[in-house]
Amino acid sequence: MTDADRTSALRDFGDVFGALDRLPFPIFAIASNGVIRWLNMAAEDVVGEKRGEHFARLVAPQSKATVNAAFASKVVGARGETDYEAVLLRKDGTPVDVEICSIAVDGDAGIAGVFGAVEVKDRKPPPTKRRTTSELTPRQAEVLEYLSRGYKTDEMAVAMGLTPETVRNHVRGLLKRLGVHSRLEAVATGRMRGLV
Repeated sequence: MTDADRTSALRDFGDVFGALDRLPFPIFAIASNGVIRWLNMAAEDVVGEKRGEHFARLVAPQSKATVNAAFASKVVGARGETDYEAVLLRKDGTPVDVEICSIAVDGDAGIAGVFGAVEVKDRKPPPTKRRTTSELTPRQAEVLEYLSRGYKTDEMAVAMGLTPETVRNHVRGLLKRLGVHSRLEAVATGRMRGLV
């Protein structure tokens, strides 16, 4: 698929940022200079309205080196998904443990910035219901529901009574079924299709 095809396909989805804005976990878009360009409502609930501020202001001192290194690696060309743990500062200044999943975003002149989703460790209600759909198997629907709530592989394994490797297999099957390449894309696509 060419870049033009991808752009056209994305436009066909309509208001992608509107869908991302309603996801129940924090999501940020950060320019290559480190300035926050966009954050969804869940992110605002945790850290406050921070558009136009440097992302480092959200990071607790003990995590600055880790977060800065991960961000820098994306800006200099790391294309893969990066998962790491850090401590952010809530809007009231209190620390909160998080897991960050980030990817580089390509622009016209190289890396335009970083797009990341954050799992807040103390906000993980279990899925309340399983949706059945002809688009996904019952297990894939369950995995998508857990992903949309910010669960990690090990946490899903415990909740589902499966091994982590079995959960990874279900995640891979879900990604393939939805035609996406990351967990974040799966959740966004699932939201747009009304699957979660």
